[in-house]
Formats: sequence, C-alpha cells, structure tokens
Amino acid sequence: MTTKTKRILGAVAAIAVIGGIVAANVIRERRSRTEVETGKVERFDLTQVVTASGEVRPRRYVNVGTNVSGRIVELPVKEGDTVEEGQVLARIDSERYEAGERQSRAAVAAARAELQRAEADLEGSRLAFERTKQMHEDKLVSQQAYDQAEADFKMKTANVEAASRRVAQVQAQLDSTTDELNKTTVYAPMSGVVTSLPKEEGEMVIGAMSFNPTVLMTVADLSVMEAEVMVDETDIRNLKVGQKAVVEADALEGLEIEGEVTEIGASAIVRGSDTSQAQAQLGANTGNQPKDFKVKIVLKDPPPSLRPGLNASADITTATREHVLAVPIQAVVVREVDEEGKVIVAGAASSDDDNEVVGSARKRGEEKDGVFVVQDEKAVFTPVKTGIMGDTEIEITEGLEEGQQIVTGSYRTLRTLENEARLKIENKGESES
Repeated sequence: MTTKTKRILGAVAAIAVIGGIVAANVIRERRSRTEVETGKVERFDLTQVVTASGEVRPRRYVNVGTNVSGRIVELPVKEGDTVEEGQVLARIDSERYEAGERQSRAAVAAARAELQRAEADLEGSRLAFERTKQMHEDKLVSQQAYDQAEADFKMKTANVEAASRRVAQVQAQLDSTTDELNKTTVYAPMSGVVTSLPKEEGEMVIGAMSFNPTVLMTVADLSVMEAEVMVDETDIRNLKVGQKAVVEADALEGLEIEGEVTEIGASAIVRGSDTSQAQAQLGANTGNQPKDFKVKIVLKDPPPSLRPGLNASADITTATREHVLAVPIQAVVVREVDEEGKVIVAGAASSDDDNEVVGSARKRGEEKDGVFVVQDEKAVFTPVKTGIMGDTEIEITEGLEEGQQIVTGSYRTLRTLENEARLKIENKGESES
C-alpha cells in the first residue's frame, strides 16, 4: 500500500469519525429539545358565556293558605284548573265561628239596650237638675238639694259614656268574629292556574296566625315564566341585569328559549342548601364552602309545554368582542417573575456570596399570566394581559402581536415548560426543528 493511499484512507477515517461525532451531537441536541405544538396569534370574534342550572318557575305565584284553622268541607278546584281572582277555592268548617258570631251579636244587642236605658236615665236626671237649678236661683231649695241634683246628673252622664264604650267593645268583638267567619271561605288572590294542590277535602288545615301554617294550594300566573338558576361565585362578577340568555329545559330536549337576566341575588348561598336558608346563613361560619348566587331569568315567549318545576340550564352571554387578538386558553400559563421581570426557575436559590449556603430562602416573586413565544427555536415567556374568555380562546389585550408564533400545547408540556427551553415543533401536517 502506497503512502498516498494510506493518507487517503486516514482522511476518510477522520472524516467518518468527525461525522459520527457531529451526528451524535445533533441527535443528542434533538433529544434534549422539548416537543411542543405551536400556533399563530390571530384575531377572533369572542363570546363569553356563563353556564348555570336551576329550575323553571312562574314569575308570579301565591301560596294560598287559610287565616283560620279547621277541617276542609269543600274544595271545588283541582290541580291544573284555571281560576279567576275572587273565585271560591275552598271552605273551612264554620260552625264554631257561626256560634261565636251569634254570641257576639247578642252581646251587642244587650249593650245597646243598656245604653238606651242609661240615656233615658240621663234625660230624666237632666230635667230634674234644670228644675232644681232654677228653684235654687229663686231660693226655693237649699244648696244641698242643688248639689245632689248636679251630682246625680254627672253620674248619669258618666253611665251613658260607659255604656257607649261597652257597645263599641262588643261591636269590635262582633266585627272580629264576623271576619273570622268570612275567612272560612278562601278566595283566589289572583287569576292563574292551580299548579299545586297538596290537600284534599276532609283534611285539617292550620291558620296563618299559627307557627306553621298550612299551604292549601299554589296559584300561579303561567303567562310569564322565569328560570331560577344558581351561578358560581367565581362567575357572578361578570353578570349584570339585562344580559341575554338561552335557557333549555331538560324535559324539552332541543328547545332553546330566549331570556333576560332580571334579578341577581345579593347574598351567597352555600351550594346544595335550600334558598330559604340563605338568611340564616348570614353571619354563620361558612368559609371554604363553595357558594352560589341566585339569578332569575325571565323567559320570552315560553311554550305551552313549559311547566313549573322543570330542571333547566342557562347560558348567559356576559360579553362579546369582535375581531380581537386571541390565543387558545391552554396557551396562557402562570409563571413567577422577579422584580426585573425575569422568570424564576423553580427550586433555584440566589447567592451573593460564595460562602452563603445554597438553597437559602429567597424573596418570593410575583405570579403573572403569560404566553411562551417561539424565538430562535426557544420558548420565551412573555407576560400578557387577558380579556374575556370564549369557548376555546381567550382575548389578549396587551403583550402580543398578530402573527406571532406561540406554544399552544400540549397542556401537560405547558405546565412544566421552562423559559428559553429549546423546542422541537411537532405540528399536525408539518415537521419543524
């Protein structure tokens, strides 16, 4: 083998070794990169929606009770009946109240008779006093006789006043017993539909003046319906009266009913508790428990098939934006930054002195929302300010420009992606490195 041949073979071997080293370094460098998905900052039309669930209710309804206690002797209506204001809904056994009224009428008659007798006595006493007074002026009777006639007149006047008060007293008792008797007949307080009738003829009811009065039935105006939904406390700040909503009843699948927010609860209610317990919860220690706010949505043109009590869900539109910069929701992450705006690496410790113990406590930075922008094949954390959130995108109001390439996934990668990490871009339909 000639010297020239040996030199050629040596050069080839050296090139092969160098190429192998370069290839190995390239492979190692590729493997050290983080595989991500990327996308462009684009403009979208966004709609922010708050979703809540609850039930359908009539906007105006009355739980009809009785003012007196007793047994139901007549119940001329049934559930589902349409009633008019003033229509008889029920009658309560009135025998005891009728007896009380008769007794009160007799007492009034006796008191009036006593008043008439007292008035007659007063008239006689007045005439006698006037005669005695005249005779006293003519010096025909003594001062004692005059004083006696005057005292008798005053006494008879007081008797008339007392009898008058007695008449007023028993008349008030008669009015009360008559009122109770009248209340044994229950009338419709409004026009509407009987939506609930838990009682039947022959059952006992407890009057409104008792501790736990009986609800005889519910009368509702079904011409105006509303959805009463419970909104999570984290979403309530976005709600305002007048916002539009779309309501769907579970029983009427596929039917969307337009509505409008008309009322927003002022107090939070512990999730899962009865809304009637909300007042009792004020001042109670309910910290760390999830809470909701009651929101009412009036429905426009409710279908006849819509019934009170149906489960419903509502999508309330809280904001809309047209042609705004937006990125996928998962692209926005939270990182801790120092006073200079640099990302603090988790687990890192600062040391100004070589003798200072590494790992000593450091000053905590500020957590900021941001997006990883792709620059020179690296992920560069860029703080941003966000606006409203749509179904899959979130508005960017500050920090990015249209067309910038950003890291959009995967979610698992974004959770741990470090600032300035080298990237291996693996997008569907393309392969970049």
